[in-house]
Amino acid sequence: MIKRVFIKSGLLFASLSLCAGVSHSAGVNKLERCSTYTFNKTLSEWLVANVTQHPTVLAAKAAVEASEFQQLAAAKALYNPELALATESVDEVTTTSLGISQTIDWGDRRGANIKFASAQLRGKQSQLSLSQQQLSLSLLTALSKQHTSQALIALATQRSELMQRFVNLARQRFSHGDLTRVEVDLAKLSYAQARFSQTSAQADFMRAQQQLIALTGVALDDWPLMPTNYPEPVAAGADKEAWVQRLATMQLALATIESAQALIKQRQAQAVVQPTLALHAGKEESDHIVGLTLSLPLPLRNDFSAEVGAANAVLIQAKREAHAQFRELSSRYEISLGSYRLSRDAWLFWQQFAADSLAEHIRLLERLWQAGELSSSDYVIQLGQALQTKASAIQQRGKLWLDWAQWQHASGHIEQCLLKDIEGAK
Repeated sequence: MIKRVFIKSGLLFASLSLCAGVSHSAGVNKLERCSTYTFNKTLSEWLVANVTQHPTVLAAKAAVEASEFQQLAAAKALYNPELALATESVDEVTTTSLGISQTIDWGDRRGANIKFASAQLRGKQSQLSLSQQQLSLSLLTALSKQHTSQALIALATQRSELMQRFVNLARQRFSHGDLTRVEVDLAKLSYAQARFSQTSAQADFMRAQQQLIALTGVALDDWPLMPTNYPEPVAAGADKEAWVQRLATMQLALATIESAQALIKQRQAQAVVQPTLALHAGKEESDHIVGLTLSLPLPLRNDFSAEVGAANAVLIQAKREAHAQFRELSSRYEISLGSYRLSRDAWLFWQQFAADSLAEHIRLLERLWQAGELSSSDYVIQLGQALQTKASAIQQRGKLWLDWAQWQHASGHIEQCLLKDIEGAK
């Protein structure tokens, strides 16, 4: 049974090597485009400062340091020599001996432990990098929601002010006999609805603000701005596997495979018997005694084959999970690329064709209503449509920020660009 497990494991590893062996040089040129996706200086510095000091990242760093000490411990010899002193008295004959013994690492357990500790260290390093990336994405997501909710508050305040002005003007026109009581009531109801929307926007802003404060641990009056320029994303094409291969999530999966392989070597080494060689010398009355002893445990009751089989099963599990991780990361790459492109195109269209005309359109609606060329109900409807369009534009910009952050994460730019700044900040 164990032999069959080894065969299946070997076949699976051969198939995994097709994706794990992607040349790193294939994606090196992509790093040269890092400047195209570099965050603005203020945003980059803010991210670096918060990522390096976040408790989650500090905990991951501590885990790396612990693994480094474990690697040092694994490099030490497994067995210390033992010193034995024996004395025996039989029929007034006293025998005294002094011995030293040493267990021999016959199966190279030390070497297997070193490989396992090294694999564990690489896994912790990948986990640290992954923690930094995920925290960067969380910070960018929270920051984008904060700015979006802040813009929606400003819009809700503008709507409330317009409706309040609408009520005041409606009352004046009613006093001059230009409007009916129904139209004045419509203005009041529209103003009340605007106030409700403003309150809801303020609550959303408070939640977004608190989420950002929870991540950073501080409350700022001026949060760094999100990017305003969005370059056309460059598809990786045939190099997509190399992009995915460099992601910390994939590196962690591959480090898990390496740990599982090292665990097999460790279990195999433990199955090898460890002989103990002892040398003792003593004196019995006037005679000198010198002896050499070799002891060898007999693996009769437990040959540790089950432990080796279990380690092989762990390796198979790690490889299959790595395959699944590779598929998921590749899919996330494609989804983030498509979403970012769509959001970018929609935002550029808005800026080019409609952004500048909306403010003038709102002013025109009020002039038409005051001139009597637009009824109160039509004014409320068309003004509501205009403000809703502006709200949709703000939400679209927020979605663009989120899609941009997801693209940065999925394509590895957070790791390749931002984390280089983090390394320099240490």
